[in-house]
Order: sequence, then C-alpha cells, then structure tokens
Amino acid sequence: MVIRRQRRNLKPRTHESNQGYIEALEKFFGPMRLCDINPGNLREYQLARASNTLSINGRETHPWKRAAGHSIINHEISALGQILKHCKLWEKLQPYYSPEGIPKWSPRDILSEEDEEDLFSKAASHPEAALAYWVACITNNTTAAGCELRGLRLKNIFLRDKDDISEIYIPEDAVKNNSRPRKIALNRTARWAVEQCYKRALANGSTHPEHYLFSFRLNRVKKGQRASVGNAKYDPARPATRWFLRKSWDKLRKATGFQNLNPHDLRHQCITRLLENGVEPETVRAIAGHVTEQMMQYYSHHRRQTKYDAVMAIELNKKDRIKPGPRMVRKSA
Repeated sequence: MVIRRQRRNLKPRTHESNQGYIEALEKFFGPMRLCDINPGNLREYQLARASNTLSINGRETHPWKRAAGHSIINHEISALGQILKHCKLWEKLQPYYSPEGIPKWSPRDILSEEDEEDLFSKAASHPEAALAYWVACITNNTTAAGCELRGLRLKNIFLRDKDDISEIYIPEDAVKNNSRPRKIALNRTARWAVEQCYKRALANGSTHPEHYLFSFRLNRVKKGQRASVGNAKYDPARPATRWFLRKSWDKLRKATGFQNLNPHDLRHQCITRLLENGVEPETVRAIAGHVTEQMMQYYSHHRRQTKYDAVMAIELNKKDRIKPGPRMVRKSA
C-alpha cells in the first residue's frame, strides 16, 4: 500500500478501495507468510469470501461483514497479486489461478412512469427515509450516484437564485474515470434535494468549503442498538463510507415496496429518460459522464420502443383506420 500511494496518478478513491481489499484479505491471509501462500489458498479464499464462511479450528466463523460478489473477490486477489509480484512470488502462482467469472454488463429494469411516480410519492411521506429520498431525487435528475456524491465537497455545490442555474461539480478525486468529472445543471427537483442535503451537512458540522456534503460518521451504531440522530458525530473532513446510505435506503425500500431497487438503478433511469425526451447522445454523455457504447445502444433502444409504443397507440385508438393490404404495383405499358 505504501508503494501504491507513492504513485501520484492514482486517485484517493483508488487508495480507499485498495485499503478495503487489504483489510478483507487480512482476515484470511493474515496469519500466513507470503512465501507460504499456494494456489489452493487462493481457491479457498474465493469460496470463503463468496459465502462469508471460514472454518477455524473446526469452528465455522463469518469474518467479513457480508459475502462478496465475483468482481470484489477478483479485485481483492488482484491486490494480493500485486503484493506477491513485488516480492517475486506471483509468477509461480499465476498459472494456477483463475479469476471468478464476471457476467457482461446486463441492462437494469427501467421503471415505468407510473412506477416512478409511485416510488417517489411514497418515499416522500416517510421521514425516516429522508436521506435516501433526497439522494434518490438527486440521482434520478442528474445521473450522479455512488462515489460521485460521496466525493462532493461544499465548494462543489453552486446553489444560486431561482432565476439562475444551480449546479454541482463532480470533482476528479471523486471518480476513477477521467471522463466523469463534470458540471451538472440542477432542475427544480434536484436543486431542492441538494439544498436539503446541504442543510444536513451544515447541521453535521460541514462549514468549510473543503468539507464534504456527506461526511464520515464517527460513532457507528452497534448491532442491536438504535441509532440516535441527535447524538451522531461526524468528521466533515472525511467522506462518508460507501455504506452511508444503506439503512436509510432499506427503509425506503420497505416503505415503497420496491425491494430490488438500488441507488445506482436511478442513474440508468435518468439516462433513459433523457434519451426518451429527445436529448442528443453527446449531451447525455456531457451530463452522465462515461457511458459505454453498449449501454448507450440499450438506452437508445428504450427510446425507440417508446416512440413505437406511441405510434401504435395512435393506430389502436383510431376507429376508422385503413386496413393494410397488398401494395399496388403500376403495370408497365
């Protein structure tokens, strides 16, 4: 980790991820010497990490907070591989190591207009899910989600008079892809939601331009204890963890009935609606940042489907429509 931090081209978000990988690896490989790690250990780690189950002295334990997916496991072993490579120990292991299979990108389900309206109308009436509701409003109207929102500092928020355009700036240190830093204009809904989060940040001690909009919570709530908002303490100089929204989002799911909805799904929802409303792909990319061609083609398909459904509705509602028949061909003289 010390070696990687010396590389100036790596962003803080990358260092944060690497630290998490190392902490996960230590729970399994901690007692081992690097030179004693063998290919069997790598496979054992994959199985144990995927099930969050590890047998120690015949006793089954669950050392991680939760089971990990294939992508996370591959990243963690990749971090271990870099350490072993530095010690010239990776070459003998690499031929016997197979990363877990990762499915290609698959499109997320897009909410219908009725479902979207139902989601936000229900979420708005549940104060206990207020944070998740505000973040959902921001993502659904700006495409900004996940680490992008966690990387926002007060200096990146531009709340102007209603007659002027308010904006947020997604900074370089909040993203891993160089095409993602960008300014995003806020519509009325997004401006309102950002303002609520801004007020929350001020109440949590974020007062300096360098302080984070979503700051790090110091006093974690232990299992079995109830959270007390009034007693919560925050470090405004540190960004919130990637799980800062988990409890509030679970409450939003329960309150609305959308049990399978993830915060990132609303980024896809926003991109789809932009295209459905005729926004050019170049403008969509300027708002959303990096969007692969495969994803853009899928979103464009949704736009074509919407237009097709619209013209079909016209035909189905027309009582005296002309029935299609064989095409007339003019006879040659």
